[in-house]
Amino acid sequence: MAKTGMERLEELRKEIFKCIHCKACRFAYSNEPDKDGIGEFAGKQGTILYEGMVDACPAGIEYGWEAFWNAGKMWIARSILSGDLEFSEEVRDVFLPCITCGQCSAQCENKVPTVDIIESLRAACLEAGIPMIDKHEVVDKLVKERNNPYGGKAAERFKWAKDAGLEKFIDNKGAKIAYYVGCTASYRQVEVAIATAKLFELLGMNFTLVDDEVCCGSPFFRIGAVDTAQELMRKNLEAFKNVEMVYFSCAGCYRTFTIDYPKWMAEGEKLPFKTQHAFELVARLVQQEKIKFKPNKELKGKVVTYHDPCHTGRHFAIDMEQEMIKESTNLIVDHRAIDKAIEAWYEVPRIILRKLEEDVGLVFKEMYRIKIDSMCCGAGGGVRAGYPEFSLRTASLRCDEANAVGADILTTECPFCWRNLSDANEMYEHGMKVLGILQMITEYNLLEILNKPTEKDFLTLSIREEIGHLPKK
Repeated sequence: MAKTGMERLEELRKEIFKCIHCKACRFAYSNEPDKDGIGEFAGKQGTILYEGMVDACPAGIEYGWEAFWNAGKMWIARSILSGDLEFSEEVRDVFLPCITCGQCSAQCENKVPTVDIIESLRAACLEAGIPMIDKHEVVDKLVKERNNPYGGKAAERFKWAKDAGLEKFIDNKGAKIAYYVGCTASYRQVEVAIATAKLFELLGMNFTLVDDEVCCGSPFFRIGAVDTAQELMRKNLEAFKNVEMVYFSCAGCYRTFTIDYPKWMAEGEKLPFKTQHAFELVARLVQQEKIKFKPNKELKGKVVTYHDPCHTGRHFAIDMEQEMIKESTNLIVDHRAIDKAIEAWYEVPRIILRKLEEDVGLVFKEMYRIKIDSMCCGAGGGVRAGYPEFSLRTASLRCDEANAVGADILTTECPFCWRNLSDANEMYEHGMKVLGILQMITEYNLLEILNKPTEKDFLTLSIREEIGHLPKK
C-alpha cells in the first residue's frame, strides 16, 4: 500500500521537532555573514545588497511575516502533529505559497528535510478534506483528463519531434535508452526538447521517445495531490519498464523519477531503470575529451551566467547529503566527504560552461547566490500555477542578480526555470537572452565530436551515482 500524507508526516515527526527556530533558514550564506559580494545593485525589483547573508526565502520575501518563513511552517507542522492546530483553508493558504526550493533545508544546521515536510503537510491537508485552491483544481482536472497539466492532446505530445524530423525515435523498438521529455518541453518549451533530442542524435545515441509517456507527477507531489501523482507514477513505471536508462532535460521530472518515485512506491519496490540528466552525459564526454565545442563569432565575448535549478541543484544535493549521512559511521570525519560530493555535483553543468568559455569565446560569470545558496526562479511548488504574480516577481529578482554581473545570456538546464525566467525577463525588461545550455549548444551548432561515444558511454552510471557515496574505508 502506498503511504498517505499523514503517514509521511508522522514518519517525519522527529525531524520536525529538530527545528529550534534559529531563523538561519531565511538566508542564503547563513554561515558566511562576512562573504564578499557585488555590493549594492538597483534592479527592477528594488535595491539589494549582494554581500554577506542575504534573505533568500521567496515566500518570506514576498509576504514578510513569520508564518511564511520556513520556521513558521515548521511550527505549523508541529502544531498539527500535537493536535494544537487543525487544517483549514486559512492554514492551507499560509503553507501553500511556498516554492519548496529547499533553501531553508540547505541552511539548516540540524538538517531538517523541510521540503519533504511541507509536501507531506499539503498532502495531509487535502486528505483532511480541505479543498485545493481553484487554480490547482484546474490543473488537477486537466491531468486526469489529458495526462498533462497543460491540457495538450496525447496525440500532440511528440508533435515537436515530427516537426523537427525526429519521428524515427518515437516508440523506437529495442532501444535500451529512453528520453523522458516531460510536459513543459513537450507542450510549451519545445526548443528544449528539440535541442536535447538532436544532441542525442548527433552523439549517435539510439534512444526512444515512449509514446505512453505521461506527466511525471511533479506538480502534484508538490501541491499534496498524492493520489493524482501516484497514478501518474504508476503509468510511467509501466511505460518505461523495458528500458535500462532514462534521460531527462527537465530538472523537475528528473527529481521526481529519481527522488519522489522511490519515496512513494510500495515498500521494497525499486525503479526498474537508471536515471540521468542530459547535462551529466555531456559533462562526462567533455571530461573524457570525446567532445569539444566550435568557436562562434556571435557568442564570442558575450557574458553568460548560470541559474542552478532547485530540482537538480539543492534537491539532489540535500538528498545526496541525507543518504550519505545514513551511510556514515563517523559523521565528524565523513562530513568533509559529503561536502566534497555536493560541490562535485554542482560543478557538473559548470564543466560544460567552462569548456564553452574555453572553446567558444564566451565569458562565464557567476551570480552572487549560486550552488547550494542559489536563489529560486519562482516556478516550483505549484506557485507558478497558483500564484503567478508572486512567481514572476521572484523570477525578476533572479534576473536582477544576473543583470548585476552584466549577463547577456542567462542559462539554466530546466524548461520550467527557462519559462519563468524568460517571462520575467520580458515582462520586467531585463534585456537578456534566456537559454538552456544544451539548447545553446544545438542552436548555435557548437558541438564537435572528437571520438564518437558508444552505447556503453550512454548506459554508464550517472555522475550523481558515482559521487553520491562515501569513500570505501
